[in-house]
Amino acid sequence: MDTYGDTSTDIQIKTCIDNQQNFTVIAGAGSGKTGSLIKGLVYVRQKRSKALRSNGQQIACITYTNAAVDVIKQRTDLDELFFISTIHSFLWSLIKSYQRDIGNILVKDLIPQRIAKQAEKDDGSQNKTAIQARVKIEKLKVDIENVSKLQQFSYDDSGRRDYSTGHLDHDDVIEIASIMIEKYPVLQKIIGHKFPYIFIDEAQDTFINVMKSLNLVAQIDGLPMIGYFGDPMQQIYDNRAGEFEGPQGAVVITKKENYRCSKEVIKLLNAIRPNLLQVPALDNTTGSVEIRLIQAEKGEGKRNTYSLEQISRALIQFDKALVHFGWSESDEVKQLFLTWQMIAHRLGFSNLNRLFTGRYASQTAQDSFRKGTHFATQAFMDVLIPIVDAYTKDGLVTMTRILRKYSPILDPKGVNEFVSVKEVKDKLQNAIDTLVSVWSDSSIREILLIACELGLVNVSEHLAGHLERSPRTEIYDENKYSLEKEDWLMDEFLNYKTNELMSYRNFILELTPFGTQHGAKGEEFEKVLVVFDDTEANWNNFSFSRLLTPNTVGKEPTDGQRKRSLNLAYVCFSRAIRDLRIILFTENPLNAKAELLEKKLFVDDQISIQS
Repeated sequence: MDTYGDTSTDIQIKTCIDNQQNFTVIAGAGSGKTGSLIKGLVYVRQKRSKALRSNGQQIACITYTNAAVDVIKQRTDLDELFFISTIHSFLWSLIKSYQRDIGNILVKDLIPQRIAKQAEKDDGSQNKTAIQARVKIEKLKVDIENVSKLQQFSYDDSGRRDYSTGHLDHDDVIEIASIMIEKYPVLQKIIGHKFPYIFIDEAQDTFINVMKSLNLVAQIDGLPMIGYFGDPMQQIYDNRAGEFEGPQGAVVITKKENYRCSKEVIKLLNAIRPNLLQVPALDNTTGSVEIRLIQAEKGEGKRNTYSLEQISRALIQFDKALVHFGWSESDEVKQLFLTWQMIAHRLGFSNLNRLFTGRYASQTAQDSFRKGTHFATQAFMDVLIPIVDAYTKDGLVTMTRILRKYSPILDPKGVNEFVSVKEVKDKLQNAIDTLVSVWSDSSIREILLIACELGLVNVSEHLAGHLERSPRTEIYDENKYSLEKEDWLMDEFLNYKTNELMSYRNFILELTPFGTQHGAKGEEFEKVLVVFDDTEANWNNFSFSRLLTPNTVGKEPTDGQRKRSLNLAYVCFSRAIRDLRIILFTENPLNAKAELLEKKLFVDDQISIQS
C-alpha cells in the first residue's frame, strides 16, 4: 500500500535503517506489508544508492514465490541496485561458485544425514518401510562414492534430485547453503560485503535453518542489516520459521492496519486472533460474515473418508448452502476447499486426481501435478488442449500463435524449411483436422503419438521414453518396484481419455471459481466461501470442527492441529474483501451453534443451520 502516506510502521522502519538496526515487522493480513517493504527498499536507495553502486553492492530482497519477485521488481522500477529473488535462487547465487565445497558438504554432511534418517526407519524387519529405507540407504552410499568424483553440481527449479550426476533439488540448496554459511566465516563476510541490506519477505515461511544462518551473519560487526517482514499467523507450511525472530537485539514492529477486509471480516479476524487487533485502515466497507452448519456424514470410504456417493451428497448440500447465501449465480465468489478431492469430483477430473495422488505417485509427481507442470501433461496444457479449444471456437489467431511457438510444422529451421507456404499450410490444416477428429474417442497415448507424427508437438525425452516402451505387465509390488512406480502411473495415465485433462487444465489456470485453502494465500477476492469438512479432508494435520467446536466434537485438537487449523482459517477468512461465507460440516449443528455463540466468534443472525 505504498500509494498511501507513511504509517507509524513505515516511520519505525526508516528509523531502524538510519540507525543500522536489525528489525522484524509483524504484519497481519491485509495490512499492506508489501507496501511497507517497498518503502523500506526505496528509502535505502534514497540514503545509500551512491555508495552502494560505487562499491558494487546490492540491496537483497528475498521473497517466497516467483510471482512475488516480479511484483517487487516492478514496484522498485526494475532497478538493478536491488537483488530480488526467491530464497532458493538467492542461496544458490551465494554458493554456486564454490563447487568443491558443495561436494564436500554433500559427502561429509548432507548425504550422511539423509542416510541416518533412513536408518531410523529400518527396524530390521521385512515391512515396506524398512525395506524401502534399506534400498534408499544403498542408493545414498553409491551417491557418496559418485559425488566424490564430480567437479560440477547444478540446480534448477524442476525439483529433480540425482546426487550421482550432480543434480540438486530445492531441499539440497537450502541445506547445503545453511551448512556452508554456518561453517565458513569467510562466506559470511562475503555475503555481508555484497549485500549490506537484506530484507526477507514472508518471513514466517522462511526455513528455520536459513533464518538461523542469516541471523548469524547479521550478528557480526560490520556485516549486513537485516529486516524481516511477515506474519506468524499466516505460516501454513511445515518446517518453517513461524514465530520468527531476528538477530539478538532486533527491534520488533507491529503493523495493525487492515486495508483489504471489510469491517465485519476484521471483527472475525480479531475474534480468532486477539493478540493482534487490527483496525480498518481507510473507509473499509461494512461487508458481511455468515456461517452455515450442515450435518456431517461418517465416512464410508477408505480411511473413513467419503465414498463417491457421499461426495455427491455433500456437494448437493454445498449447492443448497450456495442458494441460501444467494451466491449460486455469482461470478465473484471464490470457493475454497482444503483438498483437491471435492474440487476434482465437482469439475470432473477425479480419476486423474486419484492417480496422481495414489500409490504410483511419488511426492515429486504429486507436487508437479498440483502445480500443473508434470511432464506427462505439458503437451496438453501448452499445445493440444488450446488448439482443440480454439478450433471449436473458430479461433484462428489463437491457434496460429500457439503453433508458431510450439509446433515443429512451423519451425522455420525444421523439416519444412524448404517447403512451400501452401504445402505447409495444407499439412497444418490436415494435422489440426486429424487431431480434432480423434480427440474424443482416442486414448492419451494415441493422441500423443498422432500429434508427434503430424508434427504438432515435440515431447520431452522423459515422456517419449514412456511412449516408446511396452506397458508393464507385472503386478505392482511396492517392495520390488518402488523406484520404478512411475512406469505404472504412466501406463494408466496414457490409457485415459482427454476429457479429465481439459477440466484439470481449467482448474490449474484458475478458470473456475474453485481453489484450495493453501493456494489462496496472498490472494484477495470480493466474496469468499470457505468449506470446512473434516470427513472430506481426513487430514490429521487439521481439524476445523475440533478447533471451532471442541465441546460438540468431544475432543480438543492436538497442539499441532490447533496451530495449523487456526492459521489456515485465518488465511482463508482474510482473503475476503467484502463478504465471507463459511460452511462447517459438523456432527451436531445445534450444539455447534450454541458453542460458537458462547465463544463469541459469531452473533446469532450470522449462524444458520441447514435442514
